[in-house]
Amino acid sequence: MKPMAASTPRYLVLAEELRARIEGGVLKPGDRLPSEAQLCATNGVSRGTVVRAIEQLVSQGFVTRRQGAGSFVANRSLHRKAGHLLSFSQTARQDGHRSEQRLLAFRPADDAEAQQFGVAAPARRLERVRLIDGEPCAVHGSVIPAAVCERIGLAGDGAAALLKDPDFSLYARFEAAGLAVREAHERVTARLATAAECAVLAVTAPSPVMVVFRTSYAADNLLVEAVEAVYRADFYTYDTHLVRGERHAGSGLRIVAAGADF
Repeated sequence: MKPMAASTPRYLVLAEELRARIEGGVLKPGDRLPSEAQLCATNGVSRGTVVRAIEQLVSQGFVTRRQGAGSFVANRSLHRKAGHLLSFSQTARQDGHRSEQRLLAFRPADDAEAQQFGVAAPARRLERVRLIDGEPCAVHGSVIPAAVCERIGLAGDGAAALLKDPDFSLYARFEAAGLAVREAHERVTARLATAAECAVLAVTAPSPVMVVFRTSYAADNLLVEAVEAVYRADFYTYDTHLVRGERHAGSGLRIVAAGADF
């Protein structure tokens, strides 16, 4: 833990001490923090100082509050930053976590699926569970043009073996085949998990999920993947920097009818 100036507010000092215990593994995801009374007694501070320290940790994503139960160490969350195009495994590694995948299905996409994802047929459908530090956090359903599958080695007999590798990275395969992703279009929505998603993600209904729909393009605007990624809400944080000024075309908040889905 970095030394703090003597003038640093006491609540920030306490927040840093608790954060160091979380990052050091003394307090693990799901652990209950000491009660406000205990923190007051052990640190010689007022309840107001403890409350502000916990609020600081909540705002930073280290702690969550449960009504009537107390404050708990938050699950490991993927921090996505707007404007930064990274794969799932790159994002996990950047945040200091270990990522894995588990193959659910790899099959030809039917015409309805290809059309829904905006991919020209023929295409293939890839479904995977993504794990962070061994815990399931997302279900990724991708539709990939068949020609792209050929380029990246996912069309022959060896495809199944490749996809069963826990460390398999689709973006890495794109790059190795000269199809490095140059840009992507993405939108994020929220809804409740389906019964199937609850089973795969090991959560109980009703459970909120973040849904990320992304289309990724290589050079010459070549579509290489369209994916619907469903994340457990406690594993997904989206950070962005906002600047007040002129509203550019296509930007801003868009309100859709309640219950709309894609």
